[in-house]
Amino acid sequence: MAASVRPGTAFQDRPARWSSIATAPYGSLVVREPTRPGDEAHLEPDAMATTPPSLDAATYADLRQAVGDQAMPVLLGRFQAQLRDWTVRGEPAALGAAAHGVIASSGLIGFTRLSRLCAALEIACQGDDFEAIRALSADVAAEKAFAEAEVARLIAAG
Repeated sequence: MAASVRPGTAFQDRPARWSSIATAPYGSLVVREPTRPGDEAHLEPDAMATTPPSLDAATYADLRQAVGDQAMPVLLGRFQAQLRDWTVRGEPAALGAAAHGVIASSGLIGFTRLSRLCAALEIACQGDDFEAIRALSADVAAEKAFAEAEVARLIAAG
């Protein structure tokens, strides 16, 4: 993936040219220098950034207040179906497109970590970074499983 910034530069906010990135998986992104001839600089998570909660209670509460108690089960049901229909496997282009679809919905409900991991997975897929795709796919699958269980609990709780 080509980068229009100097290696070692950290991004605290999303770069304007990557409009689909909400934030990096764990906070900020850092551009790393190529390690082999012919490689390009690439983005990776800043290891010093903090890990967001799996479910941000404040974001969830804000959404619930905004849409009301009657609409919340409908939104959760749609999100549940979206997660159920998604397998975190496949060719990079399809996997990246599917991850893109989960970024906004998971972030809106408050599944911040899932949203950020999906954003990173989408970037890795666009850059054909197979090592990152493998690692992020495992992280996304684990976070997806948590989100599925939590959504079921939230729906049952009403």
